[in-house]
Amino acid sequence: MSDFCMMNSGLVPALAGISYAAIQFPTYEKSKFYLADQDHTTMDKLRARDVAVASSVSKIFASTLTYPHEVVRSRLQEQGHHSEKRYSGMVGCIRKVFQQGLSGFYRGCATNLIRTTPAAVITFTSFEMIHRFLVNLCPLDPQPYTL
Repeated sequence: MSDFCMMNSGLVPALAGISYAAIQFPTYEKSKFYLADQDHTTMDKLRARDVAVASSVSKIFASTLTYPHEVVRSRLQEQGHHSEKRYSGMVGCIRKVFQQGLSGFYRGCATNLIRTTPAAVITFTSFEMIHRFLVNLCPLDPQPYTL
């Protein structure tokens, strides 16, 4: 049973990471809607620059909200089979990090954002532009698709 617990340490916090996508994608769509409204256009006609802004805003917002979960998850997973057990579980880990203050939950967040935001911008913007190109190239439906 001990090996099973060690193998799955950090599983619950990792599963909680699904909330990241539940924050990022609606924020991305809402940002696109807002930017389209500001430009008096539709979301499927946004410029690449606007899509890049929407993707970076959604990435930064979702990452900042869920970063404490990442800290707890990584600390629990770091606690490997051959090292001393520093945390009794998820609650114990949260307590130890909280002893460092709220800043303990955000240590490394800025570095993470600098590293991951450009990738999100490239991914979302290229997807939107390629999707738009393909829909215009092969219109199967008279209604434009919005994702």
